Amino acid sequence: MKRQKDAESVKKYAMWDNCRYAFRQLRQKEGAGALAVCGGDVSLGVLLPFLEAALAGAVAAILVSGRQAGEILLLAAGYVALLQTVRFLQGHLRKQRVKTLFLLRIDMGMDFFRKTVWMDGQSLESAQGRKKWQDAMRNLYWGNNLGMEAYTKAWCDLLLQLMGLMLYGVIVGRISLILLVVLILQTLLVSYFHTKAGKHAYGLESEIEKKWGTFRYLRQETVVPGNGKDIRMYRMDKWFLGLFRRLIDGACALIDRQQTGHMAAGMAENLLTFARSAIVYGWLIREMAMGNMTLPSFLLYVGIVAGFGAWMNGLFEAWRQIMENEKILDDYRDFMDFGMVEEGKPEPERPGSIHEIRFEHVCFRYGGSDEDTIRDLNLTIRPGERLALVGLNGAGKTTLIKLLCGLYRPTSGAVYLDGKNIQSLDQRAVFREFAVVFQDVFAFSFPLADNVSCVDCGREDPHRLRESLEKAGLWERVQTLPRQTRTSMNKDLDEAGVTLSGGEMQKLMLARALYKDAPTVILDEPTAALDPIAESEMYEKYDELVQGRTAVFISHRLSSTRFCDRILFLEKGRVAEEGTHEELMQRGGSYAELFALQARYYRESREAAAN
Repeated sequence: MKRQKDAESVKKYAMWDNCRYAFRQLRQKEGAGALAVCGGDVSLGVLLPFLEAALAGAVAAILVSGRQAGEILLLAAGYVALLQTVRFLQGHLRKQRVKTLFLLRIDMGMDFFRKTVWMDGQSLESAQGRKKWQDAMRNLYWGNNLGMEAYTKAWCDLLLQLMGLMLYGVIVGRISLILLVVLILQTLLVSYFHTKAGKHAYGLESEIEKKWGTFRYLRQETVVPGNGKDIRMYRMDKWFLGLFRRLIDGACALIDRQQTGHMAAGMAENLLTFARSAIVYGWLIREMAMGNMTLPSFLLYVGIVAGFGAWMNGLFEAWRQIMENEKILDDYRDFMDFGMVEEGKPEPERPGSIHEIRFEHVCFRYGGSDEDTIRDLNLTIRPGERLALVGLNGAGKTTLIKLLCGLYRPTSGAVYLDGKNIQSLDQRAVFREFAVVFQDVFAFSFPLADNVSCVDCGREDPHRLRESLEKAGLWERVQTLPRQTRTSMNKDLDEAGVTLSGGEMQKLMLARALYKDAPTVILDEPTAALDPIAESEMYEKYDELVQGRTAVFISHRLSSTRFCDRILFLEKGRVAEEGTHEELMQRGGSYAELFALQARYYRESREAAAN
């Protein structure tokens, strides 16, 4: 019981609010005609079963009416024609409704991915953001029977069943209020049992999803190429398989508990339905035998009572579907409201020009951490300056870069671009002022030209593309590829794709930065996989290519950035030392000690290799 209350307590949106949201999305995405289709389907969905239930009584009434054979045949044919017309229209509208709700789910996917690529990276990269994104995926991409499509369909079905119950209830109430009370009482009791079973199942849903989430994680880890060697060398196969089995057994046990509750509710429904049928049909037979009811009326009410049970079953099924998808829609809306999508803010005053960037008392702490990664940082990067950020791994260099270009928001303090707080400017406009080559270089599995230009195929500037590849030293290699700049990277989407070497990938990322032609270029240890001498030569080449721009070079190897105008030595999120290479060496502080230590290590490594 406590588990159930805990699960319900995390619900963020009320059921009626979710209902309004779903149909508002339907109208906005598919137009007012979609609501008309759903309304027509519901109306004819009520009328058709009534006409079918009344068919036997109507035919009997015509036969005993004393009319001529031709009139009887004509009336019967007219009724059947009406029934078939309604059946055809209702079938057509039902297909249209199914199509419309499917398109709703697909169209909402564009909102979902727009939110994903436009929201701030800090929120999306957090553990909370990744979980919310994964949970929101269920609303759109787990099939037709889960999420928005199933949820909207269930509300249409619920309205259909309610209208059917009301119509049949009015008809039954005309002959006997006692019968109507019996039917309503049975409906309420069955509703109680099914609602209780649904709440019980809903309370277990979060535990089930947690187990399946862990299962999906383990399943993915078993096929990651880098993990295979450890799994086999350390005989982790038994551990993985044992955990797989425990997760599957645990999830199945919880699902079995859900099904047990539904089965118990079903048994109660069957018993109550039997009692209801005995009372209602017994009363109808008695009335017929006593001459208080004609044969056509008897046949009509038998059909109505039988249909009343069908409406009731449909009502409970629709309610179950709503309850099942409430949490899924809740998670989707929670993600869509999470993080920041900044619109309507001004752009930088001098777009495309070199800028002054200033940090004032900036602190940054990752979510869940007890310590700041960046601590009370004050720093001014002058326009056109070549700046180096150096220090050991974990000093905060990459975090500082993400703050610099607006990917992260300071926990306290502010970052200014030409005197304007970056957070007050349009984020995407700020991004246009920076070209960053991060340390984790990779290519999307699209044509090489798309990876460099980052625009749709065919929209790139061919002269600018070639110039960028030539400056990056990759043009000659491109000429040897099967389709040159149209060659796909990797083989994920194209079997004829090509995988570049590590050095070629670094050149590709440099070509991307050059193609963007941003006034500020940042190189975040993209050459970390190279040896120190090769890295130093690569950085000097980068320096030649970014002349006339502000350039920030990041490395944990101090020898690679000696050419820079100014070097900042970072320790524990703070600038420990600052100056040119010569000034820092003369000072004899931490920078000089680490430089000497690295130089001795590289010298000894070369001597050992030579020997």
